[in-house]
Amino acid sequence: MSAFEHDGVVFDLTRSFVDVVGVEWEWRGEWTEAGEPLLVSPGLPESPVPLPDVYRDHGPLIPISSRPSAAQYLAAVDVDYAATVAAGYVESPAEFGARITPPAPAPALTGHHLNPSPMEQTGFRRFLNTLAGRTS
Repeated sequence: MSAFEHDGVVFDLTRSFVDVVGVEWEWRGEWTEAGEPLLVSPGLPESPVPLPDVYRDHGPLIPISSRPSAAQYLAAVDVDYAATVAAGYVESPAEFGARITPPAPAPALTGHHLNPSPMEQTGFRRFLNTLAGRTS
């Protein structure tokens, strides 16, 4: 039996689990007297804990995806180039260059691009002088 149901959740005991803080838990085929699977953390293999206790204290338990085999890694890396070309997934060197070339940088603003200071606008200095009580 490699499945266990607890709180309406069915756990596939052939997979490892990780708790909310990232500790990995796995079942090594041991059971309690009450029929609960004992989970161990690889960091503490000599202290198994019943699954319901791990679920209560550290849960929820998230199943870890099975790791790819060496053959799966090789299949992912060793692609058939001719099949890729036939499928139309290859671009010309010019298309590739156009895709990876960064866009032209935005022009840098200099002082003549900025709005003039309010002090330099006609009439504004005169207005400030009237506030100060000057006439010029």
